[in-house]
Amino acid sequence: MTETIALPEDTEIIDALRDALSRLLPPEDLTQVDLAAVDADSPLLALPVDSVVLMALMNELEDRFTVFIPEEEAFAFTVVGDIGAFIRQRLSDKAKRREQA
Repeated sequence: MTETIALPEDTEIIDALRDALSRLLPPEDLTQVDLAAVDADSPLLALPVDSVVLMALMNELEDRFTVFIPEEEAFAFTVVGDIGAFIRQRLSDKAKRREQA
C-alpha cells in the first residue's frame, strides 16, 4: 500500500517558525522584529537570533515536522525559505524510503 505524504507549504513552515520565535525570543528582541512580515525571502541574519536561539528554533521545527536538521545545515541557511525547502526535501526523502521498504 502506497501512502502519499502531504509536504508542508512554505506558509505552514513560516507560521511554525513565527510561533517558535514568539516563544523563544526575549521580549527586548521581539520588539526589534515584525514577525508578521517574516516570509520565505526574509534573511535569517535580519532576525535577532543568536546561535542558541537558532538551535532552539531548529529543535522546535524538528519536533513540529518530524525531521532532523543537522547543526551544519542550520548555520548554512541564509533565508527563511531555505529552511522550508530543507524540511520538504527531508520529508520527501523519508516518504521515498518508506515506499521502498
